[in-house]
Amino acid sequence: MKKFKVTVILFVMACMPALIRAQENKVVTQVGTYLEANGTMRQYADAYQQLLILMEKQYPKTEANKNGWTFLERNEPKALMEIKDLLAPIYIQHFTEEELNQMFSFYTSDTGKQLVANKEELTEDQRNTIQDFFYSPVGQKLNEKKAALTKEIAAVSEYWSKDLYQTAVLLLQGE
Repeated sequence: MKKFKVTVILFVMACMPALIRAQENKVVTQVGTYLEANGTMRQYADAYQQLLILMEKQYPKTEANKNGWTFLERNEPKALMEIKDLLAPIYIQHFTEEELNQMFSFYTSDTGKQLVANKEELTEDQRNTIQDFFYSPVGQKLNEKKAALTKEIAAVSEYWSKDLYQTAVLLLQGE
C-alpha cells in the first residue's frame, strides 16, 4: 500500500507541470479570444496594413525586393499572433480567469459586438447594458487598471511596431 501511495504521489508530481502548462495555455487562449472580441486585434491588423502602405511608398515593389514583399504580405498572421502573445501576460497579471471570462462574455454579447462595431448605433438598452458592465466589479477593475494597462500595452506595442518596421526596412532595402 505504501508503494502505491508513493507511486501515486510521484505520478501526480510528474504530471503537475503539464497540468500547469495546460491551464496557462487555456488562460493565454482565453486572453487571445478576448482581444479578438474587444476589437484589439482588429486594431493591430489595421496597423500592420498601414505599415505595408507606408513601406510601399518608401520601397515600391520591384523585382529586386519581391521576396521581401512576399514575406511581409504572408507574415501578417504570424505578426498578429506575436502581439497577441506579448499582450496576454499583461492581462493575466491583472485579471483572474473568471474576470477574463466576464470580459469575454460582455464583448461577445450583442451589446459588446455593437460597441466594437459602431457605438453610434447603440440602442438605449445597449447603453444601459454597457453602463451595467462598467459599474460591475470587473468593469470597475478594468477602469482601475486602465492606467497600468495603457502603460504596459503601449510599451509592448512600441516594441512590436519597431521590430516590425525594422524587419520590413531590412527586407525591402537589403534586396
